[in-house]
Amino acid sequence: MPRPQPATRSAPAYQRAATPRTSRMAAWSLVLSILTLGGVGSVAGIMLGFAARRRIAGSGERGRGLAIAGIVVGVVTFVLAIAYWAYLGSHFGIGTGSGGGGGGGGY
Repeated sequence: MPRPQPATRSAPAYQRAATPRTSRMAAWSLVLSILTLGGVGSVAGIMLGFAARRRIAGSGERGRGLAIAGIVVGVVTFVLAIAYWAYLGSHFGIGTGSGGGGGGGGY
């Protein structure tokens, strides 16, 4: 007498949900904001951060936090760059007109 075969049950095939990739634009926003490059990198980081937030909202990519961090760090480093350039300008920059150059001939 043949034995009854046990019913083989296979588990339902679950596919791993594809996680959206992280936005490269958001990552570059943070990198450029950190590097600042005398203020130019900060401005580029801020602009990329806003563009990345717009793109992330439409595409569903990850990286919203990176984009916000790029904007915040960009603003902070931009303000610091302005303060740095103002300090250099006031201490080592163009003279106030009260010195040098000789002037007095009576012509």
